[in-house]
Amino acid sequence: MGNNFKTYTDKLADILQAKNQAYGDSFTKSLDEDGLLVLKIRLGDKFNRISSLIKRDELKENDESLEDTLLDLAGYSILGLKYLKEHENEGN
Repeated sequence: MGNNFKTYTDKLADILQAKNQAYGDSFTKSLDEDGLLVLKIRLGDKFNRISSLIKRDELKENDESLEDTLLDLAGYSILGLKYLKEHENEGN
């Protein structure tokens, strides 16, 4: 039967790794400079794109598909979790 979820999580891990290599750890740098509001803004942007695509009954807008946007949303969520874990002892 296999692990169907692993297909998606492996793809997401590959995307996150590739983007991190291409752009450096810009997400963490942004959070370090401007706080967790950055996470809210990035996730909000993705939710807005999802809403727009669904309302217009389109699975793709310009170069960004619904699938890409869902992966981005999951990716930012994981980056947020990673950031929280790495900074959990700060300020104590």
